[in-house]
Amino acid sequence: MRLMPLPLFLLPVLFCQQALAGQKSVTFFLDGARVEQEITASCGYLELALPESFAPGSLRVKAPGGSVLRVELVPAEQDRRRAGEMARLRERRGELQDRMAALARREDIFSAAARSQSGKAPRKTKANPDPVGTLQQGTEFVLNQMEAVYRSKRKCQHALEAVERDLAAAGKGVASARIWISGARVRVSYSMQAERWTPSYDLRFSGDGAGELLLHAKLPRREKGVQYLVSRGTIGEPGNAEAVRSDFPTLARYPLTVSGAGGEQPSRFVFAAVEAGLPAGEAALYWKGEYLGTAPFSGGGATEFSLGR
Repeated sequence: MRLMPLPLFLLPVLFCQQALAGQKSVTFFLDGARVEQEITASCGYLELALPESFAPGSLRVKAPGGSVLRVELVPAEQDRRRAGEMARLRERRGELQDRMAALARREDIFSAAARSQSGKAPRKTKANPDPVGTLQQGTEFVLNQMEAVYRSKRKCQHALEAVERDLAAAGKGVASARIWISGARVRVSYSMQAERWTPSYDLRFSGDGAGELLLHAKLPRREKGVQYLVSRGTIGEPGNAEAVRSDFPTLARYPLTVSGAGGEQPSRFVFAAVEAGLPAGEAALYWKGEYLGTAPFSGGGATEFSLGR
């Protein structure tokens, strides 16, 4: 048999390792978020799926220890590889759905057989000298078959759910970034328009003329293994950012001196002006440890808060 030499353009496909994602961080701002990620690829090429909230024109690519040779953005609808993967997943989903339908039919058949077995009256004949034993054997067979059907349905359902998740993941994103470099490491960053942190406040009053204002950051759903930071600035004017570990971290605390409040459970408070520059947001009111309600808070320079009752 004659051996044919491999075309040179196939060698990278056969021997290059898959790109490995390294450290990833997301910094949330008041008007968006910035993603930074370091990725390793052994053959100087990688592909990166960009999320639906990707801000056009925000992609930046560096190659530490090397140089960036080429960057190509491929819209999702023109990505043949993604289309091929989604077609494969849809075919697999169809196969699993057919399998579920067949198992449901088998379940109906064995359920009918079980009802038929339970309705039989044991009768002794020459061909069936032990009708009770025969009936028990038939019943056990039907029940064993039904258990096998239930196990198969459960496995098939789990596989179908996994395919649905893969389909949803493959369908996300507006584009893929194809990157060629000289070197082995790529540092990528881009902005997201729809992802940001939302200011949320606690106004806590003890009843003795003193109180405290807490500024929280309400964050979008987080991804495992990613470092998250919050900046009080914007993407254009970021300022300092601090690392956070929860989805509702406390960013700052401010003492409040109350000059006016009335009633056993007051809904309006007057206090000395809070720090300038605080963003507006929703605030929850607590009086002597009891939650009384939530209302808009104007943020920096505010001198009063009311539930609007």
